[in-house]
Amino acid sequence: MSSDYETTRLTMLARQLAAATVQRVSHWEQKDGDLYSWGVSEGLVTVASRDRDGEPPYELAVYTAGGAKVDELTSELLPDDQPAPWNEPLAELYRVARRSALGADDVIDALIERLRVAAGDEASASRSFLRRTREGATSDEA
Repeated sequence: MSSDYETTRLTMLARQLAAATVQRVSHWEQKDGDLYSWGVSEGLVTVASRDRDGEPPYELAVYTAGGAKVDELTSELLPDDQPAPWNEPLAELYRVARRSALGADDVIDALIERLRVAAGDEASASRSFLRRTREGATSDEA
């Protein structure tokens, strides 16, 4: 287990990465099933379900640019059977990393756009039908 200082820093990394992912600044890739990675020139971060089942416990690992593991943080229970304070940030990071890697927000955006376009076409067709009906009534009256 990491020291309190290391745990605090890794928890901060998890929170900041989750926020950047939600803002679509950080983009994750799916690796080996239930393992998600985000990397830059300075290093790489992975987050995964420890049992690779998509459920807690989760684990975060930090690697150098060369691939050496430098630190890790894992969900756990404290001695009094209480969840560790970093469990929730790890769970949130896992959730948003998975969504990013799978392109969930892009799919949802595309579906919303498709519905918007379809609704616009329907509204346009409806207006066109009403216009034709009114025009027909006007020409019949003349």
